[in-house]
Amino acid sequence: MGDVHIVCDTTSVDVQGAVNSFDNALRHCDNIVAVHRRHGGTSRGRRFSEVSLDRAVIVLAVAAWQAAIQDLTAALLDTARPAGPTSIDIARYDVVTGPVRKAISDFATPNAQNTRRLMVSAGFDPRPLWTYELAGGRGRQRLVWTPSMVDSRLDEWLKVRHAVAHGHDSLPVVQALLAVRIKGVSRDPSLQLADAEQCVSFLNRLVRLTSVGIAAHLGASLAYPRP
Repeated sequence: MGDVHIVCDTTSVDVQGAVNSFDNALRHCDNIVAVHRRHGGTSRGRRFSEVSLDRAVIVLAVAAWQAAIQDLTAALLDTARPAGPTSIDIARYDVVTGPVRKAISDFATPNAQNTRRLMVSAGFDPRPLWTYELAGGRGRQRLVWTPSMVDSRLDEWLKVRHAVAHGHDSLPVVQALLAVRIKGVSRDPSLQLADAEQCVSFLNRLVRLTSVGIAAHLGASLAYPRP
């Protein structure tokens, strides 16, 4: 299996349409997680065949993130596209934004650096928005995630996706995986259902933060479909 490449739709897109498409894509991840849970039942222990389902969730979630960034960047251009007063104004805008639209189409590795570079080329920097708090758990204080922490975690999930998509037997040793972060595994970490769910949750949070920021930037209304 090679890397998943998404071709952005050429029709006009707005922020609401972008997040709705992302939500639809993540529903496939939700379905796979539900199948995993039903198949596993209540028995304990690792079920090796179900690791394939966890891997599928990672690939689909990252593909959905990639498509969302393409769509949201296109929405930045489409919403700002002039309606006139003359056709030459529209033509000039299309010429100026042509390289950005090509970059949207060519966007294939949605890590933190490439994502920011693409959106900045459309006049919007999402990185300052990538700050949020999470419960610490087990009596620990709440944790504030900074943009640099988000950059690192996003790039880690991209590394996991790359290993899965290329059929590697072993996964990278990254903090995104529970086996590394909690158990201290330093070689060939396992992939668990909880990892797949955390990947979906993380990417959903980034799309929500980014899309809400873009909507405010454009003065557009937005009803985000996921918590």
